[in-house]
Amino acid sequence: MTDYLTVIEVLVIHDDQIGRYGGATGIRDGGSLEAALFRPQTGYYADLIEEAAALWESLSQNHPFIDGNKRTAFAVIWTFLAINGARLTASAGETENFILGLYAAGTFDCEHLKPWLRSHVATNES
Repeated sequence: MTDYLTVIEVLVIHDDQIGRYGGATGIRDGGSLEAALFRPQTGYYADLIEEAAALWESLSQNHPFIDGNKRTAFAVIWTFLAINGARLTASAGETENFILGLYAAGTFDCEHLKPWLRSHVATNES
């Protein structure tokens, strides 16, 4: 069974990111935050990787926070994977280059996130 993060847990992650790296605090749109967190729970996605991709895309694109949306989205999927027995294997630099490349190309979406996550996530079983 998959564990999902709550709104409160994501707010704590967001506050941590803002505290570490700067930016404005606060929620811009609580509904879009709740929608992003519910998306992977719909039963539509086949596995943890697809759920992580959906969560990452939604948090990044919905812009629920005043600032730090992309940073928070990454920290949230990192945590989501961790609480479900998985971890990213990509280096920080590789991950940053991947994310920036998708944004530069206008292709930050599930279809581009899923294959990258599949090749850069390990589980306790692998």
